[in-house]
Amino acid sequence: MKNLQAVLFPILKDDIHLSDMCSLLVTAWENDVCRFEAFSAIAGEAINDLLLELWEWKLIIPVRSSKCGEWDSRILLAAPGEVFEMPNISRVLMGQAIKTGEWDSRQAIVDLFKVMGEPDWEKIPDLVLEIKNACVYHTVTGARIGAACVHNGLAGKTGAMIAILKGSGIISPKLMALSGTATSPLYEFNPCVYAELEGMSDGF
Repeated sequence: MKNLQAVLFPILKDDIHLSDMCSLLVTAWENDVCRFEAFSAIAGEAINDLLLELWEWKLIIPVRSSKCGEWDSRILLAAPGEVFEMPNISRVLMGQAIKTGEWDSRQAIVDLFKVMGEPDWEKIPDLVLEIKNACVYHTVTGARIGAACVHNGLAGKTGAMIAILKGSGIISPKLMALSGTATSPLYEFNPCVYAELEGMSDGF
């Protein structure tokens, strides 16, 4: 728990809820899914604020959805019976933080993509970093992802890369944008990935 607190301290600083946040995350990390009741028993009156913050960082996501599994279709409710899960990359980062006290996105990406059987795993950390740097408010276009694939020696694999990045929990389609005027599909980027590069004052 001390390792995780050291990683999360820059987010909450002297907030009295730091211990509760760590306990929630350990519980989520140890289980495939977690019920609101388990979280509420830990956090008490702070549950609403903590769920919202963890959802914003995509450290946990609600299972409830209005239509499909994409993040912008998920519905966050702090109520009995609600179920939550942890995206794959967030789970790897969390396990790393619990064990080592470090938030090392590059290593987490390598570890996850090796397990996923991706033959080009060694190229993925730089690909993901370029995608992150291309984001505006944690959003990136499919065209920009395609360009990043070309820059990182993955030309011709854009579709496959988008699929595997979705499966890893690094990106998720913004379905609401597809019904608007966007000329290229939009994707939301998981803000906890490479969060350590943002500076300690911005979290992690």
